[in-house]
Amino acid sequence: MATGSAGGGGGLGVGSTDHHKRNTFTSYVAPLPGDMRATADTNEWCLPSDLRDVHLAKPRLLQGEQIVASAPAYMYSSIDPMDSGSGGGGGGSGGSGSGSSYSSSATAVVDGNSHKEATFGLLSVTNFKLAFVPLHAKRNPAAAPLVDLYQENAYLGRNEITLNNIDHIYTIAELGRAASALQAARGMANQHGSRRKKLEPFKQHNISGRIAALHIVCKNFRLLKFAFQQQDSKLFGASDQGKLIASALVRFAYPMRHDLSFAYAHREPYYSTLGASGTSMYATKNDWARELIRCGATEWQVVSSASVQLLQNPLQASKYSVPPHFVIPKSCSVDRFLDLSRAFCDSRAAFWTYSYGGSAALVRLAELQPAAQQDTKSENVMLELVRKCDVGRQLILLQLTDRLPSIQDVLRAYHKLRRLCTPETPEKFMLQDDKYLGLLEKTNWLFYVSLCLRYASEAAATLRSGVTCVLQESNGRDLCCVISSLAQLLLDPHFRTIDGFQSLVQKEWVALEHPFQRRLGHVYPAQPAGGSAELLESEQSPVFLLFLDCVWQLLQQFPDEFEFTQTYLTSLWDACFMPIFDTFQFDTQAQRLKAVRDSQLVLRPVWDWGEQFSDKDKMFFSNPLYQRQRSDLAANSSAALAHRRSLAVGGGAAGGAAGGGKGSHGGATPSRNTINPQLFATASSVPQDRFLQPAHRIFDLQVWDQCYYRWLPVLDIRGGGQSQVDLFHRLLLSNIAKVQRCLEFQNYDDLPDAFYEATGESRSAIQQANREDEAEFVDGVERRRKAKAATPTNGLNSVSGNLQLSTLSSFFPFGNPIAGDAPHQLYDVLSSSSELLMETSSFLDKSSIV
Repeated sequence: MATGSAGGGGGLGVGSTDHHKRNTFTSYVAPLPGDMRATADTNEWCLPSDLRDVHLAKPRLLQGEQIVASAPAYMYSSIDPMDSGSGGGGGGSGGSGSGSSYSSSATAVVDGNSHKEATFGLLSVTNFKLAFVPLHAKRNPAAAPLVDLYQENAYLGRNEITLNNIDHIYTIAELGRAASALQAARGMANQHGSRRKKLEPFKQHNISGRIAALHIVCKNFRLLKFAFQQQDSKLFGASDQGKLIASALVRFAYPMRHDLSFAYAHREPYYSTLGASGTSMYATKNDWARELIRCGATEWQVVSSASVQLLQNPLQASKYSVPPHFVIPKSCSVDRFLDLSRAFCDSRAAFWTYSYGGSAALVRLAELQPAAQQDTKSENVMLELVRKCDVGRQLILLQLTDRLPSIQDVLRAYHKLRRLCTPETPEKFMLQDDKYLGLLEKTNWLFYVSLCLRYASEAAATLRSGVTCVLQESNGRDLCCVISSLAQLLLDPHFRTIDGFQSLVQKEWVALEHPFQRRLGHVYPAQPAGGSAELLESEQSPVFLLFLDCVWQLLQQFPDEFEFTQTYLTSLWDACFMPIFDTFQFDTQAQRLKAVRDSQLVLRPVWDWGEQFSDKDKMFFSNPLYQRQRSDLAANSSAALAHRRSLAVGGGAAGGAAGGGKGSHGGATPSRNTINPQLFATASSVPQDRFLQPAHRIFDLQVWDQCYYRWLPVLDIRGGGQSQVDLFHRLLLSNIAKVQRCLEFQNYDDLPDAFYEATGESRSAIQQANREDEAEFVDGVERRRKAKAATPTNGLNSVSGNLQLSTLSSFFPFGNPIAGDAPHQLYDVLSSSSELLMETSSFLDKSSIV
C-alpha cells in the first residue's frame, strides 16, 4: 500500500514544494527487493528490504580489531556523479518514470540507463580499516568465482581500506531541517562548494545539518563516495548516521601517537618464512659486511652503535642520530667520525652505500647545520677522508639540494597529480580530458621523475668512470635515497631481481632510516599553540612513491632486465599503508626497538608476501621474460658461501673484523661470529657490463596508469593495456614449456593446442582420449587434465585454446572482474608456466632457443 502511493504521486517536484504537507503515515509492509523509489509525499527514501538484515553484514575482523561505528550506506563508483544535474535532467522527469529510475540516500534520481546503480550495505569504521559490506553481493552467484584471478589481500577486502591510507575526508551536509535528502542531493552539483567541507586533524568540527555523503580521498589515488539514508530516529535510534561515521574517522584516521596504530593491538604471532629467501634485511653487522665483500670495498669498515661506548652513554647519545649499523672510512676512527658528524644535520656524515669496480664508492652526506655553515672545515675534512678511500684519489660532489625539488615541491606535485587522477564527476573528467596533457605538465610530477633519472644516471656514470660520487642533501635521508637507489639499479643487475630489490630498499630506505612515519603521514602529532596545518604538511612527502615511479619508468624502457613487474611495484606502494607490517611505519630503528620493548609490538616485514597474498597473486610479481644470467647465479652462490663461512670465523679473526679493534670501538668486544671483510674481499663480484642507460627526457616518460588510474572504471579498456601483453607472454611461455618438456622426454602427446592450430594438423582421437584421461603430478599432487574444446580461435585467444581474455581489465590484476573473465582456465595455464617463475628464473634460461 505504501509502495503504491509512492508511485502514484504527482512527481518529485510536487512534494518538495510544500514540506508542511508531509505524510506521517508509517507503513510496516516491507517494499519489494531492490525497490529504492522515493515517496513524493514525504521526500524520504524507501529503504531496501535488506535493511532488516543490515546487522548481519558485519566485516571480517582480525585479532585485536574492534568496530567503532557502523551505519547503513550506499557506495558509489568514484567516477559516477552523486547528482542528477546532467544525467537525469529535471526533477519531474525523474519522478514520472519509476520503472527506469531509482533513488539513493544522497543523490537525486539517476537514470538507470546512463549510470550504474549504487550498492547498498553496511559501512563500518574499526581501529584498523574502513569497511563496506554490500548486502547485494550474493544476488549474482555467477559473478562470484570471477574474482579468483584478481588480486585479493588476506587482510583487506575489495571494499576496504586501512585508516593509514586515508588522506582527506570531506563531508557533504544538508542545510536546514526543512530540506529533504532529495533536495540536498539534487543541490550538490550546483552548490558543491558551499556544502563540501574538509575535516582537518586536530580541529573540533561543529557539523551543522545532517551529513548526506562522505568523500574519502586515499593516498593510493582511490576516491570513495558514500551516501547515507535519512532515517526515522524513533525506528533506528540515531538520525544522523553520516555524522557518526565522520566523527569516528576523524578520531581514528589521524592518530596523534604511533602507539595508537592498529599494529600495537594486533598481537597475532608471526612466523617468518624469509629464511629461505635472498632478501638481506641489513639489520646486523654481518649483512653490511657481506655487502662490502660483494662490492670489493676494502677501504671501508662497518660500525655498530651498540659497540661504541659513546653512543651507549645516555647523556651523549642524544647528541647523535645514527642508525644501528653504518659504514665509514677505514682511515678514520669511530670517535673522530662521530665528533665530525655533529656538524651535519641529523649527524648524517659520510655513509657508504655502494662500491663499483672495487674503489669507486657511492656515499651519502648531509649538509652542515645552519650554525656550522660559516665554517666548512668539518665538511672538508670529511670529504678528504672519503677521498682517501678512492684509489685514484678522485671525488665528485653531487649537490642534490640545488638540482632536485624539495620535499614540499614533491608533495605539491603529488597533490596535483592525485586531483587529476581522481575526478569526482563525469563532467569534471571530461573537462580534464580536453586539456589533459597541459594539466599533467602543470603537476610537475613527470618533471621531477625526469630529474631523478637524470642525476641517477649522472651518478652511475661517475662510478663507471672509476670516480667516487658523494650525494649531498639537506638531511641525507630523502632524495639521497632516491638517487642512490636508482644509481645502484642502473649499475647492478642483482638489485633488479626481486630479492635484490627488496634488499636495496632495506639498505637505502629502512636501514639508513628514511622517515617513513612523517613522510607518509602515519602520525599527526599535536600542534603547538598557533600551529597550522601547512606546518604539519611540510613534513609529509611521498618521496618513496617518486622512487617507485622512477623504477616503473625503467621497467618500461628495459622490460627484460627486471625480474619484478609493475604489479609488484603497485602492491609495494599499497603495502606502505598496512600498519600490520613495520617496514614502512617508523622513522628510525630506535623507534622500532622502543615499540618492541615497551609495547611488545610484533614485527612483520612486508617482504614476507605470503602473509598478504596467495601463490596465485605472487605469480604476477615475476616478469615472465626476465632471464637470469649465469653470472648472477655464480654471484649468489659465492655470497651464500661467504655467509656459510662466516659462521666459522673465530673470535680472534672476528676481533680484527670489527673495524679497528678495541680502540676504534670504544673498548667493546665484537661478536665472535662477525665477518671480517678482509678475509674474503679480493675483488668486486658486480658485473661491469650489465649497466643501463635510460632516457630521462620528459617525452620519453609515461604515466603509471596501473597505479594511478586503476580506480577509474571509465578508463578501463577491456582486453587492452599492458596487462594483455604480460598475459600473452605468460601464455606463450606456457606453450614453450610444454614443447620443451615434450622434446626432453620424447613424448609428443602433450603438445599445446597452439601447435596444432599453427600447423593445421589434427590431434588424433587416441591422443585426445589419452590426454583427457592422463594424470600429471604437480608438487606430488595428482591432477587430472581438463578436456578443452577443439574450437579454433584467433589472435590472443589462440595461445591457450578457447581461453577468452577479451574481457580482462586493462589494470589487471587490480581491475573489476566481469562475466567472461574465465579465471579458472587462465589460472591453470599460468600455474603450469610459473613452475620456474616462482623460483625467480625463466624457462628460457634452460632453453636452446636463445
